Amino acid sequence: MKRQRLCVLLALLVLTLSGGVLRASAPATEGAPTGAPKAKTRAKAKSKAKAAPPPAAMPADRIASLRLALAGADDGAAIDAAGALGASGAAGARDPLVEILAAGATSARAAAALDALGKLSEAHLLGKDQTTFDLLDLYAGHRAPEVRRRAIKVLGSIDDPRVVPRLMERLGDAAPDVRAAAAEALAARHDTKAAKRMFALLKVGDAGVAGPLAAIATPDLVPQIAELAGTIDDGIVATALGEYAKRTDVPDRLRIDVLRTIGRLSGAAATTALVEYVASVPAKDDRPSKREAQKLLDQRGADQ
Repeated sequence: MKRQRLCVLLALLVLTLSGGVLRASAPATEGAPTGAPKAKTRAKAKSKAKAAPPPAAMPADRIASLRLALAGADDGAAIDAAGALGASGAAGARDPLVEILAAGATSARAAAALDALGKLSEAHLLGKDQTTFDLLDLYAGHRAPEVRRRAIKVLGSIDDPRVVPRLMERLGDAAPDVRAAAAEALAARHDTKAAKRMFALLKVGDAGVAGPLAAIATPDLVPQIAELAGTIDDGIVATALGEYAKRTDVPDRLRIDVLRTIGRLSGAAATTALVEYVASVPAKDDRPSKREAQKLLDQRGADQ
């Protein structure tokens, strides 16, 4: 089944790349007539000034050599080639990476190609075409957890609603790192619908969802997180509550309650959560919650 799907993806890739060549060879649209109003000219110039800078260019022969290295017998050279393409920020860097994934790659090469695609996505050069989405979806189910984690990370960076069900699915992955990557991607998208699923994982002591859950938790969920103290590792509870307290949208009165709950927890993670909260508040901001956290830290120091 996977081999058939790879064949389909490879065929789609050929069509996609062919379409890109045809579009690139199309004649450019003629500029505005010389007699165009000056107001329009100024508006156009202003629009261009605000536009994002174009992607960096990479010579065609350089891309060709990296493409050959990706498919060559030397794993080290292939991994270096993927890294070079990812770091290039070039518009043409995506295609060789997608090609090697569509053709099927070793775990090491696939991981390197996915890391490179992640860098291109950060530079807004990945896009959300069907071929790329299907490839990432395929590798999100790869047998190697490190490959799955990387595929999930890249998927999460794509601004496409189709991504969300895949991320939700990977919250049930057998590998903790993959679940954490899916949770982080959902939290980055501010998908509050994932909070219930993340809380279920937190209840069984999954540390990887503590931070992401805190980022999307609603106030009514905070007492439920606090009630997990004693049923799971206190450090996990402290991490979740500490990250929640640092959110800018939390009322300070609620922060004080959260910080007091952290103060009652045992272990170094609780102390770290209080220290990090104090450090997150600007030096000139003398809010009550900051004073409360410092008082709790002083008490913990005196008790030791």
